[in-house]
Parts: sequence; C-alpha cells; structure tokens
Amino acid sequence: MAKLKEDSQVLLNPIQKKMLPAVTLPLSEECPTALRYALAKYAATAVSDAWEGLLALEEAGELTD
Repeated sequence: MAKLKEDSQVLLNPIQKKMLPAVTLPLSEECPTALRYALAKYAATAVSDAWEGLLALEEAGELTD
C-alpha cells in the first residue's frame, strides 16, 4: 500500500485518495486494469490524469510504501 510521506504538503484529489491505498511502489507507467475497473464510475480521462499525478508524486519522492 502506497501512501504520502509524513511531512508531505501535497493534497490528493478524490480519485487519487481512492487509488493510493490500492497500489504499491514502484508504480507502473499504465494504471492497472483492475484499478480502472474499480474506478469505472469516474471518467476515463479523470482516472488517467489522477494516475499521472501519482506518477509525478512518486518521481518527486513524495510517496512511500
């Protein structure tokens, strides 16, 4: 389960809040299919944007396991 680092000042959007506990680091470049299905009530573009945001946070060192 991935999470934000304790000292992080980052705010997650609602989709990212649902995604983060369901994934482990390192994140893959593509959002896992099972996660996309779990978030099917959201627009595909919103899910993709949220995933890209999490990837950026991982690259910035803001996420931990």
